[in-house]
Amino acid sequence: MGQQQLLLLVLSIVVVGLAVVTGIESFEENRSKSELDRYAYMGVELAAEIVAWYQKPEAMGGAGENTARLASLSMSDLGYPLDVTDTYVGRPRTATTANGVRRHIVQNGAVPYIHIHQVPVETGMTRVEVYVFGPRPGCLVLRTDYWQESETWTDGNDNSTAPPNPDATLCTW
Repeated sequence: MGQQQLLLLVLSIVVVGLAVVTGIESFEENRSKSELDRYAYMGVELAAEIVAWYQKPEAMGGAGENTARLASLSMSDLGYPLDVTDTYVGRPRTATTANGVRRHIVQNGAVPYIHIHQVPVETGMTRVEVYVFGPRPGCLVLRTDYWQESETWTDGNDNSTAPPNPDATLCTW
């Protein structure tokens, strides 16, 4: 082979190698974003179920708009089987696991919040929290993080600090 043909062969191999590496990186980034979107969707869906439970009359198994009942809300109140009951940052929580994803409801006074992550959880895995400050769509606050990789959530707060209420005049139970 001539030098020109050899140079074209080497250049082609380098271009193909770069394309493969770029494709792999794009795939990983898309997978991570897809997982985040899936967890966020689960969280918003559970938040809607909390609002529906809160507005449902007590005679039908709901809270009957009784704010005090929010402090003891559990996954079983929403019709999910319980796999875990424990404490998280000093607060009780109940959880259910399906398809390798655990969904917790944590009580924080009258502001329940949902925590979603993979099980078993490993460093770098996505996790999502959705705080439900009231029974309106604008009263949901979503934040994300990677397990044990970041000191803070996307809102800048650490694990034990709740995000601020988006509108204290409208977002109350």
